[in-house]
Amino acid sequence: MTAVLTRLSATQQRVLALLLLLLAVAALLAVVLLPVLLLHRHYDDALASMSQRLATYRRVAAQAPEYRKALDAMRERDARRFFLRNTAANLAAAELQELVRAAIESNGGRISTSQNQSPRDDGRFRQIVVTVQFFASTPNLQKILYAIETQQPYLVVDNFTLRPLNAFRGFRPAAGQEPEVNVQLEVSAYAYPEPPKGAPPAGSAQPTRTSEPPPKTADPARKPEPPRTAEPSKGGEPVRAVEPAKGAEPAKRPEPVKDAAPAKAPEAPPQ
Repeated sequence: MTAVLTRLSATQQRVLALLLLLLAVAALLAVVLLPVLLLHRHYDDALASMSQRLATYRRVAAQAPEYRKALDAMRERDARRFFLRNTAANLAAAELQELVRAAIESNGGRISTSQNQSPRDDGRFRQIVVTVQFFASTPNLQKILYAIETQQPYLVVDNFTLRPLNAFRGFRPAAGQEPEVNVQLEVSAYAYPEPPKGAPPAGSAQPTRTSEPPPKTADPARKPEPPRTAEPSKGGEPVRAVEPAKGAEPAKRPEPVKDAAPAKAPEAPPQ
């Protein structure tokens, strides 16, 4: 390598040295500036994403008054009337069964069987399903379906099975008589889920706890009572005396009564 450099002229050596210097500077700039450029690009992308999200939030916030008005309008319409009144599954199924029975019997149908299906959870609501089998003529069946679809709460006919009673070939009904068909309906309605046990119903105020009276404190001015002395037992066994409480003054023993001096005899009167 040294022999090759010595063969070069002075100008060529200067050019080679300049090229090496430029390569070293370029490598140094790449090592220092490349992480800075990548970090700057990362923050540019993050700022662009946050700006776009902020613009979306501002558009949504600008629509808040319209949404409030629409929500108030829905509350005024009393949307609860479109659902079953009962929240318990068995009571809601009985209510749905009664509505379907009234719609069928009031329009000339004859119910043969009625069965409640297990409820199904559908989001925030509960779907109540009833399967009914009945007999009705074609005009009456039209009235029954119309009564079911147009009443409140809303009832939905999910499945519909129709079987003719006289399916043999060559059957012709009597003049002025509509043939009956065997109909099986699966009708569903929606109800609010039953609240958990122990939880207060929606809209009810929770009872507030009354403040408990503060505990009674001992009166510092009152002196503690002296401890009672133990009485001897009947069997003659010694009984341990009760120890006085801490901080209490020991009871004073009663002082013995001094014997009274004997009274002097009265003197005899002089004769």
